[in-house]
Amino acid sequence: MVGIRRAISLLLLSLFFWNFVLTALLGPDELFACFTGLSIVYGLAFVGIAAEWFWARWFAIGLGNFGALSLLTLLQTGLEPTIAVFGASHLIISLFLAGEGMASRYEHSESTAERWNFQEESLVLLRRAVKSAGMSLPLLILYTLAPKPELLHLVALVAGVTGVAGLLRGRTWGLAGMGLAGGIALADGFGLFGAPTVSYLLLTPSGSVVLWGSAFALLAGSMLAAPLAFARPIARFLRG
Repeated sequence: MVGIRRAISLLLLSLFFWNFVLTALLGPDELFACFTGLSIVYGLAFVGIAAEWFWARWFAIGLGNFGALSLLTLLQTGLEPTIAVFGASHLIISLFLAGEGMASRYEHSESTAERWNFQEESLVLLRRAVKSAGMSLPLLILYTLAPKPELLHLVALVAGVTGVAGLLRGRTWGLAGMGLAGGIALADGFGLFGAPTVSYLLLTPSGSVVLWGSAFALLAGSMLAAPLAFARPIARFLRG
C-alpha cells in the first residue's frame, strides 16, 4: 500500500503543478510571478518525493496542510465543489504520505542514516520545521506576490525563500530568514504597516473560484513556527 499511496500523492502533486502553470499563463498578468512561484513549490515537492529526498515527505505533508486549510472556507461559503476538491485532494496528500511505512523510504531509510546520522531529537525538530516550511511557503508567496508586491513584500519573500532553502540544506541561518519573513507577514496582517495586504488565490486557471482576503498575511506568519521549533535548543546553546 505504501507504493500506491506514494503514487497517488505524486499524481496529485503533478496535477496541482500543472494547474498553477496554466493559471500563471492564462491568468492576469500581475499574478504571473505568484503562480509561477507556486508551481515551482509543487514541482519541488514532486521531484523530492519521486527522488526520495529525506526531507521531501515532510515538505509535501506541509504543502498538503496548506491546501487543506481551504476546507475551512466551506464553513462560510457552503459546499463549493472546486474548493472541496482542492482542499480534499491536499488532505489526501498529507494523509497518504503519513506513517512509519512511508517514513522508512525517506528520513528513516538506510541511506539517510548513513549520510546524515541524525539524532532522534534533531530529527523531530527538523520534521516540525520542514512541515511548517511546506505549509507556510505557498502562503508567503501568495501574501507577497498576489497582487503586485511592494518593497516590504519582496524583503519578506527573499528572506523566506532563502530561509527555507537554508533549512533544507541543514543551515541554521535558514531559521533567521524564515523568522524575518514570518515576522513581517504577521506585523502586516495585524495592520502595523498600515492597511493589511489583501491577497488572492485562483483555484482554477480561468479564475472562476477565488479565495481572497487579508488572512493570507496572518497565515504567512506561520513561517515563524520553524524558528520557534528550535527555540529551546538554541537557548541551550547560547547559555553554553
